[in-house]
Amino acid sequence: MLQPVPNDPTPEADAPEQRAQPATPVVAAPVLDPSWKAGKKLSEARRQLGLSLDEVADRIRVRREFLEALEEMNVKLLPGKAYALAFLRSYAKELGIEEKEIVTQFQLESALTRDDLQKQIRNPSSRPSQERPWMAAAALILLAAGFVGWRALSQDDPVSAAQAPAASRPEIPAPATSADLGDLNVVEIRALADAWLEARGPDGTVFLSRTLRAGDVYRPDPSPGWTLHARDGGAFELYVNGSPAGALGTVGMPVLGRSIDDIRPIAQAELTGPRT
Repeated sequence: MLQPVPNDPTPEADAPEQRAQPATPVVAAPVLDPSWKAGKKLSEARRQLGLSLDEVADRIRVRREFLEALEEMNVKLLPGKAYALAFLRSYAKELGIEEKEIVTQFQLESALTRDDLQKQIRNPSSRPSQERPWMAAAALILLAAGFVGWRALSQDDPVSAAQAPAASRPEIPAPATSADLGDLNVVEIRALADAWLEARGPDGTVFLSRTLRAGDVYRPDPSPGWTLHARDGGAFELYVNGSPAGALGTVGMPVLGRSIDDIRPIAQAELTGPRT
């Protein structure tokens, strides 16, 4: 009579190893000093994680220059408050930083910077007291109008006109021409799209810092030493004395401190060549 032979039990020694899943490496959270500003916390956390700006930009799909502006807390190079806060949250999440806390701190610290800037813009004493070229032309026009009025009164009184010495009669001034304005070029900036523009005087005073709408035109003071700043240089077209002078900069790239002294009409720029 045949007896049933028990089957060998399946070895279970290797079962735990088969069921084991590869462990996910644990990345230590960055150690940040609470006294640091928001921008420094971002840069230090990134360095502790061994990441470059290009690597983070590729991961969260945010341009490198915007991440750099967040670390430097340069709100002028960021494309508006809503975008800036969205970029900041994505950046903080990627670095393992508490998002709400860093956003609140960044807003408070950047708001202080903007308040200081507004005080500088509104301070009348900071505006350079330079003579405007059009004032000379206006004075000549007033002088000519006064002479015309004097001539009209003299014609009404022939005796007085005959007795008046010839030397005392003022001469008619020549009308003001473009040569009376000196060698100053009138620069005109036209917005091709909604974009932010800033204009600074020779001493660094900010005379314009806002978003221009498409079709808006801004003419800075023609005196030398002025500089232009923009987040998108291709959004503005330049004119000098009414002649086209090309774009302010490259499309999609920021412009930092372009001097209006170097802006020339396209035809003149081709003749003179670049400055050395």
